[in-house]
Amino acid sequence: MSYYAIDLFSGAGGLSAGLESAGFKIAYASDINADMCKTYQYNHPNTVVDQRDISELTWKNIKESTKLKKSDIKLISGGPPCQGFSTVGKKDESDPRNKLFVQYVRIIREVNPDFVIFENVSGFKKLYQGRAFEAVCKEFRDLGYTINNKILNAINYGVPQHRERTFIIAHSKKLKFSWPKKTHGTENKNDLFNENLKKPLTLEDALGDLPLVESGKKNEHYSSSPKNSYQKKRRKNCNHLTEHVGPRHGESLLYRIKLIPKGGSVLDLPEQLRPKSYFNNTYARLLWDKPATTITRNFSTPSSSRCIHPFLNRGLTTREGARLQSFDDDYVFFGKSKSSKNLQIGNAVPPLLAHNLGREIMSGIKS
Repeated sequence: MSYYAIDLFSGAGGLSAGLESAGFKIAYASDINADMCKTYQYNHPNTVVDQRDISELTWKNIKESTKLKKSDIKLISGGPPCQGFSTVGKKDESDPRNKLFVQYVRIIREVNPDFVIFENVSGFKKLYQGRAFEAVCKEFRDLGYTINNKILNAINYGVPQHRERTFIIAHSKKLKFSWPKKTHGTENKNDLFNENLKKPLTLEDALGDLPLVESGKKNEHYSSSPKNSYQKKRRKNCNHLTEHVGPRHGESLLYRIKLIPKGGSVLDLPEQLRPKSYFNNTYARLLWDKPATTITRNFSTPSSSRCIHPFLNRGLTTREGARLQSFDDDYVFFGKSKSSKNLQIGNAVPPLLAHNLGREIMSGIKS
């Protein structure tokens, strides 16, 4: 028996990659961004990928392209952007910023799957004085679903990165659901002494087999054989690297980066070299023996996030960012610019986290 899913606001396909490895067949995916759709289609060749505004999407579109019945669809996943909730609770539902959430619910209502995954930022429950969270829960309850919500940290599921996201799981009342059990701890002392949890993965664990490239330089050859199971799984059968090019920085930025010590930040720069305004976690080095901080779209831009390589004077390469998000090395990203590719990676749900969540949903469906 096949278990089909639909991925809306699918991005580059991180969530789908994890769900597929958990046993789902992603029948249909939709996103409005052309580069993301191209990336998704290449890496998920058996999925119908539709670049479309969700307000124009209907079940008829999905049915005609997939040849499936509504009863075949067991899961719909997606995370409407935060801006789509700015007017939740107000009367004007025609506001374009509000339509993404409204249209997402409309598709769920049309299809009526057994499970729904709703994913958003860690602070979603407090967004707009809590109106957004309450609106999502109310809509799902009105559709007859049982609601579960939790903030999951990707580091607890084998991803070498601190990354908290809010997940709301809605499911048919006749089915059961349990949150995935943690497999890895954090640097928290209680976790470190918990024999049931593995140690959190570090940058060295994730990137230790990649060649050291300087700013503006490229290398397509691994520096060694895989040193651990994480590297081995990410490499699969890859014989050469892609997207491993050191970000090209100007002389002024390179000078500043060279002054940043181990684990340091903008606060370690002389006053005259600091920007007029800044966040304390900018111009900051990651630590080789620690997990990464949250990977954002700006992971190659030292002025915007903590993304300077632990001992090289540059931001992270596109492949390093993908590794820290748990994408496999054969995952290809399309886009005319590095910023487009990095956006796709930084906005993605880590496949490993999605895999763990997908296994529990699959278990609930089969039960």
